[in-house]
Amino acid sequence: MESTKNRDRLNSHNPPLEKWLRFLIIAVLAIGILFRFVNLDRKFYWIDETYTSLRVSGYTEAEIIKKTSYQKITSPSDLQKYQQINSEKTLSDTLNSLATEDPQHPPLYYVLARFWAQLFGTSVAAMRSLAAVISLLVFPAVYWLAWELFESAAVPWMAIAIFAISPYHILFAQEARQYSLWTLTTILSSAALLRAMRPESTQNNLALILSWALYAGTATLGLYTHLLFVWVAAAHAIYVAVIANWRDVKTFIAYYAAGMFALIGFMPSLINTVENFNQIKSTTAWAEQTSLLRLVSRWVGAVSIAFFDIGIDGSASATELALVIPVGIMILALVGIALYFLCRQTPKRVWLLILLLIATTALFLAVPDILKGGRRSANPRYLVPCYVGIKLAVAYLLSAKISNNFEKLKQQKLWKILIVTLFCAGIISGGVSSQADSWWNKGSGWLRAELEVAATVNQARNPLIVSDANIAYIMPLSYRLQPQVKLLIEPRCYTSCYKNRELVRKKPQPPKIPGGFGELFLYRPSSTLRSAIEQQNYQIDPAVGNVELNLWKITKK
Repeated sequence: MESTKNRDRLNSHNPPLEKWLRFLIIAVLAIGILFRFVNLDRKFYWIDETYTSLRVSGYTEAEIIKKTSYQKITSPSDLQKYQQINSEKTLSDTLNSLATEDPQHPPLYYVLARFWAQLFGTSVAAMRSLAAVISLLVFPAVYWLAWELFESAAVPWMAIAIFAISPYHILFAQEARQYSLWTLTTILSSAALLRAMRPESTQNNLALILSWALYAGTATLGLYTHLLFVWVAAAHAIYVAVIANWRDVKTFIAYYAAGMFALIGFMPSLINTVENFNQIKSTTAWAEQTSLLRLVSRWVGAVSIAFFDIGIDGSASATELALVIPVGIMILALVGIALYFLCRQTPKRVWLLILLLIATTALFLAVPDILKGGRRSANPRYLVPCYVGIKLAVAYLLSAKISNNFEKLKQQKLWKILIVTLFCAGIISGGVSSQADSWWNKGSGWLRAELEVAATVNQARNPLIVSDANIAYIMPLSYRLQPQVKLLIEPRCYTSCYKNRELVRKKPQPPKIPGGFGELFLYRPSSTLRSAIEQQNYQIDPAVGNVELNLWKITKK
């Protein structure tokens, strides 16, 4: 009886979509799909993505370091061979590369990416296209989740449109990383949990077993996609405990049996992660410093990019901030209203899951940041479950507010204008992003400098780059260099140093600058390398008058 009342209550706020809105949603969906595939290879193939290619190829950073030295002049293509599929490396090499150098990344996405690369190649567009294709599966998945939550025809379609045109989801659909897959597994596992907990499911034992098996499977996939999926699982555990109210023993047993199967399946990866915890902590040290005021401003920005994003980041000018801050505040207000409305107008089984998806991940990241001064909670790539919850809440608010049964005609018009405005904001964001070479999610100011470095070197006559920079910088730069550019490098290690101490060259042999090159450049040199070059009677000057580029011109005294 209570379930029927709740369903009637939800449906009274969510009648079928009006004809104009159906066409608008279809158009927005088509535009969102287009944005996911247009100019896939335009943006800088940055550090994280080059490491995806490295793991997929089956090579390790250690192998690159050992085989690259000042004894041999290399080309950009020589470096990129370590990021391409070949017969020398197999799937087991991919798994080994992850286990030894990237234990914080579960292997599912990388395994899929390897098979994808074997079919479509390892070009930038091909590597990114896997994430774009996975992002398309989010649409039917979010329809299913919204239906399980609201049992309404209007909310699922509104949710699809919001996810389709969201700048956040478009951006990460074009990145060769696992964030689209994390979004998909979060949505699928949440929908499977709701399906298994349906009261009518208990009437059919076979259906109940299959539903819980589906949940166990999707949860296992989630754990093998991203370590932070553990907080999605925590949200599900809390949800089951509250909704079952500690009295539905059958549901408890079924849930914890499914959870145990998922945990057992994840155990090999979990053991490797625990054993390499210190290495993981060291490689994520970049996110451990920021002020509280800066952190709060980043939170506002992280929420606003779910709906509007024109690439403004921490290096923004006062004029740009004057434009973005009011928009961010309005979006923050919309999200706040949506969550309040959700809690007031829907039963506990609906609003609790959405709030838990947001809160578990957000609090887990935010509390340490507040106490220790970190900034992980403001990094959008770690907030996938939060965005899922926020967009479902907004989808429910918008579909309810244009309902003839809920609002007066004038108020409905205002909400319809808001819907169109929100969709237009997403379209504008996608249009601007699709034409950009760099964006905040790929390193921001660092990327702009690297693009200038590449442009400067590419315009030079018969150029040679000398460097002992971190391999994490050299690999992305290689994708922007022309074939005629040569490199004399002995790179420093990034991840592999934690386990391969022999790679840390205590007294590297200084390079001998070869003849026959038109222009010589020094890229991100250590003080040791600079000193060695100067001792060979060379003069070192900024290449373009901007020392922040870390690019220097070498000339004979």
